Amino acid sequence: MISFVRGDSFNFKVLLQQSDGSPLEEKDIDTAIVTCRKYPNKDSKIIFEKNADKMTFDSDGYCHVEFLPEDTENLDYGTYYFDLEITLNNGYRKTRLWEFELTKETTIHTHLTGVDVDIWT
Repeated sequence: MISFVRGDSFNFKVLLQQSDGSPLEEKDIDTAIVTCRKYPNKDSKIIFEKNADKMTFDSDGYCHVEFLPEDTENLDYGTYYFDLEITLNNGYRKTRLWEFELTKETTIHTHLTGVDVDIWT
């Protein structure tokens, strides 16, 4: 599980690949949405969403997503779920789900950066 302090910035990157292992390029993507929910199902209320204009895409297939302080500062402490849903220009859709915990503890990792999530295939 990924943990970070409520109200802090947090960013992560996800490797997006074609089925043949080649990197997925931004030009191949029709839509990209990160959705945060309290429970890991589509019927759970959406807490916040980030569209592709809030993400950056590298030519090597990485998608970078950042949570800003205002995204989490008013949430209760505890476990949440976020998913990244990518729809390609050809209509193919892929969704990946992660679990994260908002904590109140201040540690030396209050502004985590560069968390690699290399599990997209």
